[in-house]
Amino acid sequence: MYREQRIVTACPVEFPRLDTIVKAESEDLSRRGVFVRTEELLPVGNVLELTITLPDETRVRVISRVAHLLSPSAARALGRRAGMGFEFLEQDNEGREHLIQYLEDVMEQVTPPPQEMPRACSVLVVDSSERLLERLATSLGDDGFTVKTMTNGAEAYSACLDDPPDIIVTSADMPVMDGWTLVKMVMGRASLANTPIVVTSEDASDMTRLKAYRLGVRDFIHKPFTDEELCIRLRRLAVAQRVPVIDKVVLRGNLAQIGLPTLLSLLEFERKSGILVVLSDERAARLFVAVGRVVKIEGPRDDGQAFDRLMSVLDWDGGNFEFVATEVVGADEIGMGTGMILLEHARIRDESNAAE
Repeated sequence: MYREQRIVTACPVEFPRLDTIVKAESEDLSRRGVFVRTEELLPVGNVLELTITLPDETRVRVISRVAHLLSPSAARALGRRAGMGFEFLEQDNEGREHLIQYLEDVMEQVTPPPQEMPRACSVLVVDSSERLLERLATSLGDDGFTVKTMTNGAEAYSACLDDPPDIIVTSADMPVMDGWTLVKMVMGRASLANTPIVVTSEDASDMTRLKAYRLGVRDFIHKPFTDEELCIRLRRLAVAQRVPVIDKVVLRGNLAQIGLPTLLSLLEFERKSGILVVLSDERAARLFVAVGRVVKIEGPRDDGQAFDRLMSVLDWDGGNFEFVATEVVGADEIGMGTGMILLEHARIRDESNAAE
């Protein structure tokens, strides 16, 4: 079945309801319509003007019709947020034309290039919500995965022993056996230790994400999430399984989810030693950590003092990181503990913001 290609993005959306203007946000956008996250629901068939603020700050007004509703109770059962699906009406409208042009311009950038997924890639999805499991089984099945579902960690672990899946997606919070226990048991089993695990949770705090990555999970997804988001991430994991895993990698993740200051604080607290590789856009840096202390940095450029380059890297708020545990020896080129480094970085950033 053909599905309109959509961009998952949280754009501010405004629409009239009674005598007020409701402010909400989009869940995704396509050329044909938008899903708006809100509990201020309107009747199906209602026609109105939506004002959408795109990521480039352009405000577009589009004549739209309410196509379907997702009530709060139904949304909770499906692991989503309540809202309304709008279809853009086929009318000559400058706002709609601008929106379509914007989507066409960015679609290629935000959509991963086509990747060949290994055949018969099996996914075990574990969650206490049976309605959510039905939804994900359908969407993942439509995307080419072989899907098996379980409602708690104990059933899932037993299923893994009988028929190991290629990927495991588990909710953190479940009865009988929660997702955290399931992750530990899977990672502790030699025959399952290299199975990629994705943890989903309504708690998106840094500590929860760090807990997941420290246990060795490959990805963390904040609930609620869209079907397209999960399919894209699992497809990437399926393809990545072809690449040999580095045994010494003990921590990996995304800087948009876990900031570098938080990560350095964790390494200091646990007195870790190793090399932290940070990639952002076309920039790369390697931080050498000895017993929790950054002692050397390579990149993102060769000129300038090591401390100044470290301050620059701490400003990166997007990209990926990977920490490889190894012994680090040599002189301390930074000359400052992690706590003082982070305080100095905060001071420099505050002064920069004040100057602006």
